[in-house]
Amino acid sequence: MLFPEPEHMKFILFITVIGLLAVSTPSQEPRPVDGGPRWSEHGNVRWRDERSRLDNLASQFRKSRNQLIYFLVYAGIGSCKDEARLRALRAKKYLVQHHSIPRKSIRWRDGGFRPELSFEIWLLRQDQPLPEPSTFLTIDPAAVKSQRNCKENK
Repeated sequence: MLFPEPEHMKFILFITVIGLLAVSTPSQEPRPVDGGPRWSEHGNVRWRDERSRLDNLASQFRKSRNQLIYFLVYAGIGSCKDEARLRALRAKKYLVQHHSIPRKSIRWRDGGFRPELSFEIWLLRQDQPLPEPSTFLTIDPAAVKSQRNCKENK
């Protein structure tokens, strides 16, 4: 048998097409900005665990010049009102007060809503454009109801 039977040919063609589609389909998630990959991402972790990440970030920040710390925060479905803003400001305040990082070197943006809280940390060159919030897994704000109030850390 020199050529495969028609049933096998259809299967081989099907597998080939699926493979080509998988390779050629662009990712839904935007790619990190050139030279400035996402440094870290975490969800709803305890504050002491988040501080540990921020301590490591501050150490990395000091090793390089002309850098910017950028927080992109997505509130979760069950988040309290302004949770993304409050979390970003808490992290910024910690880095400024405990690590003497200049305020102007830290920027943040509310990315909208996702099923779960997501806190992205980017370490970028000062001249790089800031990453835009991803539309992957984001939820329409009209579908979100704040379930509790957050207390603002002073």
